Amino acid sequence: MTLPAVENVRIETLPTTRDSRGGLTALEISRTVPFPVVRLFYISGVPAGLSRGGHAHYRCSQYMICQAGRLGIAIRDGINERSFELSAGQAVLIEPGIFATQTYLDDDSVLLVLCDRPYEPEDYIHSIDAFLNYRREKA
Repeated sequence: MTLPAVENVRIETLPTTRDSRGGLTALEISRTVPFPVVRLFYISGVPAGLSRGGHAHYRCSQYMICQAGRLGIAIRDGINERSFELSAGQAVLIEPGIFATQTYLDDDSVLLVLCDRPYEPEDYIHSIDAFLNYRREKA
């Protein structure tokens, strides 16, 4: 089994059309998201500077889209770590086996997440130690 690595995670800028009325970002899910979407959720109202996430998944892929504001994304694969910033209209694919934490950099930040699996509590790896053990076992 080949596990995903942080160096393969890429920020995508979604196409946005702007005019005097504002911006329109359209996403053709079947062309952009690399999996059938089973679930979606969004997070908003997080005070600037606070973090969410802080877990990995065994099976679930997540396509994270910053809809408003800015988000700091910190990811790790058990060997390497990487951090980057997403602005409104940018997205990133987080595959199973990548530990990710999102820090909300602006009070008005909104994160939309598209998933390929339903909510399954047993799919979450919350502890760094459990995550590192999982990565070692699968390597």
